[in-house]
Parts: sequence; structure tokens; C-alpha cells
Amino acid sequence: MAKLRHTASGHEVQTDTALAALYQQFPAFETPVWWFADEHIADMPVPAALPNWQCFTNRCDIADQLRAGNYQTDLGDFDIAADFDQVQTVCYRVSKEKALVHYLINQALSRLPIAGKLVLSGHKNDGLHSYAKKAASVVGAQAHIKKWDGGAYLATVVKLQEPTESLDDSQYPVIREIASAPQLFSKPGVFGWQKQDRGSALLIEHLPAFLSLFSTPPKRVADIGCGYGYISVRAAELLTDVEWLLTDNNASAILAARKNCEVHQLKHELVLADCAMGIYGPVDMVLCNPPFHQGFAVAGSLTDRFLAAAHRLLASRGRAMFVVNQFIPLERKALGLFREATVLVEQDGFKLVALQK
Repeated sequence: MAKLRHTASGHEVQTDTALAALYQQFPAFETPVWWFADEHIADMPVPAALPNWQCFTNRCDIADQLRAGNYQTDLGDFDIAADFDQVQTVCYRVSKEKALVHYLINQALSRLPIAGKLVLSGHKNDGLHSYAKKAASVVGAQAHIKKWDGGAYLATVVKLQEPTESLDDSQYPVIREIASAPQLFSKPGVFGWQKQDRGSALLIEHLPAFLSLFSTPPKRVADIGCGYGYISVRAAELLTDVEWLLTDNNASAILAARKNCEVHQLKHELVLADCAMGIYGPVDMVLCNPPFHQGFAVAGSLTDRFLAAAHRLLASRGRAMFVVNQFIPLERKALGLFREATVLVEQDGFKLVALQK
């Protein structure tokens, strides 16, 4: 369960009760500790760093947050090198994606010593009970599950033997073909990795109309929040002589986007960054399907950050096109920065908004 709380600045942010329950256990964990940290940590205060802890995350904003709290942090696709120190406790607030959860449980159980502990937190609808029981069954143990405030549960699994099998993680590390016309590649760990997002498809459908607004064809285009690169690959079918700048805060997404750019021979630059932070233009055009699935509709500040990034990257009189949920007032917010903000299309719960710097 997520609860809203107010910061000193008056903004509403979500507090994840399962993560809060896990945080309460931190001082009691036997070290060395590994902490698998995912999107639930975003914008929640991080407990004070403890000695002999190692964090792993695939998101650069989470990595920055952890490093600011003085945690040793490895940023990547949860590719845990063999030379990482021994571990006695692994803790993990389970993610939304089953393949990733299974992969990280497999990593934990294979690296923990006998009598080492795996501590999982989550809610019933996260599948916490099922994950804990599966983890316990492959190391000859029982899952000890306890209910906490706010509908949260904590599960502890003590490793009694080496795993007898691995949980099905859909070959998490493998970048694989998900579509053939055009050929597209993705992997678990990337949002919507097995599908072509409806909002992004709508943007591509109406891209010719948006391009007709340009007096000269764009030569450099930024795809902010690129995911596995769907928008860039499809837009490149119309924009054949363009330099592409793709950015995302997810290291897993950047790996998949690189594969797609290489397969389609896009002239590209890929940058792992949060809301294009630290990246500068100029670019002639920005295309963006922002992550409203991660609270974009609730946290207005995220809307502002994506708009500010687009404005900063664009050349004078450059244009941007966003696709967002219909109820997000992006065009109203954009008028604080952009000369024009026009809703081009409203369809299937989405809207396309064209912006002129």
C-alpha cells in the first residue's frame, strides 16, 4: 500500500509501506548486506548508511539517491560480478515485474552462504507470499512471513542448502526479439518490454502531421525516456538523415535501446540520465512518452522536469511532441516555458501535445 505524505515544500509524495517496513529491519541485519533497490525507493528518504552494505540498482536516479546517503552502490542491469564480497543478508522490496523478482531471488540464493538470510518485503498483491514460498522451497527452508502496518509483509528465508533449481526468470539478462516488422529487441527490466506501447504507437501514427510544422527537416532529435528505443526506431523510418540522442534513467532500457539503434543503423548517442539531467542540446526536435506509470499523473513536479528538459535541449524555435494520459494537464503547464502548446490528437485515453519553443 502506498500512502501520501507531504514534504516541507508542500508536494505530495508516495510512501511505500512495504519499503518502510523493510527499513525498520536494517539495523538488525547481519552483515555483509546486499540491498537490491528498485523504483519503490524513488523520492522516499533513505535510512542512514550502515557499514558493510552494498546496493545494486538499474536506475541512475536511485543510484544517485543511495550514493547521496553514502551507500556503496553498483549501477547496472543487476549484473552482480563474481568478485563482489561475500554476503550474509540480502534484502529486497519486491519489484512489479515477475521476471526481475525471480532473477534477483536466484542471484541471492546462489550467492548467500548456508544460514544466510533473504529478506523480502511487499504486499499481497505484489505476490510476496508466493515469492517467499518459492524461494524457501528451493533451499530446503520455510518462509517466515509477518504482517506489518499498511498491509505490508516481511518474509525471511534462511538458506539451508544450495538451490535445487532456479526460479523461472524468463532469461532476464537476454536481449531478445519482440517484433519483426520492424525488428525490435527488448528484455525484462524495461517498462512494457514485451509490447509496443499504445501511446508511443499513437505518436508515431501522427508524426507526419507534426513534421509538417517544421520549415526545415530536423537534423538532430532527442528521445527523452526512450525505453528500448521504439519511438526512435519508428521515427527513423521517416527521418532517414538524423542524429539521434536517446536518454533514459534505466540501465536495462539503455542496453536494449543500444541493440535497436545498432540493428537499424541509427546514428545515435545514448545517455543514462534522469529526465535528461546533465544533457544539453541543441536539438531540433524532442519526442517524449514520459513515465506516467511511475506516478507522473500524481507528482506534478515530474511533469515540470520533463518539460524543462525538453525546453533546455531544444534549439531556438525547436519543437517537441509529448504523448501523455488525457487527464494530465501538460499543455497548461507547458505554457510557462513554451511559446505554443497545442493538443493535436485525443484518442484511446491519450493525447498528443505539440510544443514550440
